[in-house]
This record gives sequence, structure tokens and C-alpha cells, in this order.
Amino acid sequence: MAPNSNHIQIGFPSLPAPASTTHFAFLTEWLNDCDENHRGCDPVKKYPPPTRLIDLGSPDAPVVRLIQTTTTETVKYIALSHPWGQGHSFCTFSHNLAQHKAAIPVRSPNFPDTFRDAIAATRALGVRYLWIDSICIIQGPDGDFEKEAKRMEDVFSAAYCVIAASSARGQRDGFLRTRKERQFLQLRGESSSSLYVCRFIDNFAEHVLNGPLSKRGWVLQERALARRTIYFTDWQTYWECGCGVRCETLTKIDNKLVSFLGDPSFPSKLSSFDRGERIRFYEDLYRQYSRLNFTRLTDRPVAIAGLEQRMINNLKAKGGYGIFHDGGSLLSRSLLWRRGAEASTLNRVDFSKAKQKEGKSLPSWSWMAYDGAIDYLDLPLGGVDWRNDAVLDPFSSPSSGRNDPSNETAVLKAMARPFVFEPVGERGESVDVILDAGNAQGVTGWEGWKAVVVGTRRIAKGDHRTHYLLIITALTEGDGHETIYQRIGVGYMPGGFLGEEGVQRVTVG
Repeated sequence: MAPNSNHIQIGFPSLPAPASTTHFAFLTEWLNDCDENHRGCDPVKKYPPPTRLIDLGSPDAPVVRLIQTTTTETVKYIALSHPWGQGHSFCTFSHNLAQHKAAIPVRSPNFPDTFRDAIAATRALGVRYLWIDSICIIQGPDGDFEKEAKRMEDVFSAAYCVIAASSARGQRDGFLRTRKERQFLQLRGESSSSLYVCRFIDNFAEHVLNGPLSKRGWVLQERALARRTIYFTDWQTYWECGCGVRCETLTKIDNKLVSFLGDPSFPSKLSSFDRGERIRFYEDLYRQYSRLNFTRLTDRPVAIAGLEQRMINNLKAKGGYGIFHDGGSLLSRSLLWRRGAEASTLNRVDFSKAKQKEGKSLPSWSWMAYDGAIDYLDLPLGGVDWRNDAVLDPFSSPSSGRNDPSNETAVLKAMARPFVFEPVGERGESVDVILDAGNAQGVTGWEGWKAVVVGTRRIAKGDHRTHYLLIITALTEGDGHETIYQRIGVGYMPGGFLGEEGVQRVTVG
């Protein structure tokens, strides 16, 4: 039987060398095709340009320097997504700002290869301006990182394109380097044409999503906010925009699960989901984000702030700190996060050096206040009676719903009940307590715990009904002042473990 030519892929058996004329021509064609045919992938023009950009100069005057933009101008620029890595980083500080405005020392041996490759790629794609976080944001205690970090949505949504150093582990690695060789066999026919049997190397999930760059906390938001991204990996170059993923091998990947974060108008592709499905998706997104790495743990609430605001708008809710409130059950449900199974403990992040002097830390009921992986209690869909009056809206003040440690910390007003028995399951009872600091078994002091019941499972009756609850304990008390509580874990158990007397409204900070 004659082979079906429709099933034979057209492509390169051997990919062009990185940074070659052919390689960059291929990438330029991706951009041109998207410009001409993908109307929804255009950069967002409503945002002002980044505060600073790197001007790569012209062929006649190729001096690379840092420039200050104005809010009224429209600038075509490329943004770099890259890992900082360990050791010394090349940065702009207040003491070298004037030097970088005159000329950035790109020929110096101390200038990172990843940045040098970004300059080469940006020029080859016909773009004059480049944004790199460590150069365009003034670093150090007298810098403007706190201010500029809040503008990441603007930076990545307005970029003409994002280039991602997916194969790099630090600033010094570069990404236009020799790639792993693709193996193939040539089959010669009777005519002059040939067929090639090539090793399959189209693995966006492994090369990009599970690559070293994607383990960096900031990158999840960068990918979701970018209109289109070019990923440079050890195997090949990938393209992602609102119309899917394309490979340098000429394969196109259409994966709905992958495409949600590649949506240039994230989270518009979730509009066909019902409310429950969207909530599940966002919980999975937070699970993933909580497992990513940060050079500075204090970046954890900021590095997803732009993305979170879009999710809040999509749910028609209020929120912040990884918690949503829609006036219904969403607040109670999102408070039931738990320490991840692989995390032996969740440690509080010290925000004292990251915030303004008048600011406070993130609240204890936000998982963003901790370092470590989180999950959520496994709740039966449609099987919980939510007690929406058990916790009051913590986002009623204008500043309390922002992921900004410099704002006044939001407080949670909650109805708390005492424990009357140690919360340990016996006689087949369904009991589980997950403390943020570690395993609940053998932990003393439960007599000082209080429970905030936010929901009850619908099956069974009376004291046998399973309650889903936050576990809190007193943080400060006495001297005539209000007692402030802090969250120490979550759990579920029958009502017989909880007292009916001594129920009171408390403040959880």
C-alpha cells in the first residue's frame, strides 16, 4: 500500500544552529505570522511602558544603555524571562545608575551570557528596546523594586514579545548555545528525494513547563501575562501564543490544559467553565505556585499579584493573599488550605525588611505568609453546607485586598469554639488535624486551641456530621487589650469534639 503523504510531517531533520541567520529567520517568521493573523495576541497598548528600558542602539551607533521612558510614549520592546541563579548578579544600583545610562559594559567579562544572548536575539528580531528586571529595576535597599514589582502585569502584557531562557539556571549560562543533537535516519528512495526518520523531541511539558526556568516563582505570572513567548531550551526553540504552541521541528501542539496559561488574555479561556471548575483550576494554580522557588521569599505575594487580580475579576470577587471572597462560600472554601503532604512544616516568612516601617506582615490565614507547599482539604463537591456567617469579610478596607506587605494587614473576624476533647480519631471516627508547623499527633496544648467551623458535610446528623474548620490559638492577650489569634492549621472532625459554650467572635491576624 502506498504511504499516505498527508501523514508525513514536513520539517528539518537537523535543526539550524542557535543564533544562526536561519534560526533567527525562523523565529522572525513566527512573529510576523502572529502579527498578521492572530488578532488577539497583540500587546496590550493601554499600559504605559516600563519605567526604564535598555536601548540597544542602531547599526551605526550600537551603544547599549539604560534609558528612562515617559508614560505617554509607545515603545516596542522585548522582555526577558530568566533565572537569577546563585552567586553575584549583574544589576543596576543607585551607585551605578548613571554609568548604565551612559553605557552598559556589555563587552566586559562580567556581563552575563544570558543577557548578552538576549541582546543578540532582540536585535535579530528587529527590536531596539529590551527589558531585563535586574538592569531596568534599581536594586538594593535604596532602589525601587517595591514600586516596580507591582507593575509586572504592565511590563509583560505590553511587551511585543517575551523571550524565555528556559535552559538557563542562572545569569551566566546563556541560552544561544549548542543544543542536544537530534538523531535521525535518512531513507533514500529511487528518486532523488529522501525521507527522514527523526527522534521525537517535541516535549513542551518536559523542556519548558518542567524546565529549570519554570521552577522560578516569578515565571508562572510572566508566562500567563505575556502575549506571546519564545522559549529557548536545550533541545529546540518553542513558540507560545493564544493560538497554541509551535515547535522548531514545525510541529504544532494544541493542548487545552497547557493553553490556559498561554492565553494572551488570561483567564478568558476559562469563561466556558462553570464556577466550581474555575475554583478548582485556581486552587491547582496556587498549589503549583506554592511549590516554586524564590531568591527572596518576600516576593511570594508580589510575584503573582497581577495574575491574582485577574482571577479575582474573573470570579467577580474580592480578595488577596491567595484568598477569595464573593459574598458566598468562596471565602470559607479558600481558607481551607493545608500544608502540602511533602512539606514537614510551613515556616512564616519575615517581611520586616521588605515592607515600609508603618506596614505589617501578611496574616496567618494566608498561605502566602509561609514558605512551603500547600494543598487544599478534599471537600465533596456540592456536599458542604457553608457557614458564611462564621467568618466576616476581611477585605472591606480599600488596602486590605492587595498582596502588598506595606499595606495594613487584613484581619479576619471569626466565630470560635473551644475543643472539649483532644482531636484524635478513635472508634473509626473521621478526624484529621493538619498543623501548619507539623504533624498534629503528639502535640500538646490542644486545650488552648479554638475551632472556626466554616462548613459542615451534609450527610449524617447531629454530632456525627463532619465539620471543616480552621484551628487557631491566642497570639497576644491580657492587659485589657483585645486578644489576637493566629491560624495554626486546619482539620475536619465530628461536632462532638467541639464545645457549645464559650463561642465568641474573635480576631484572627
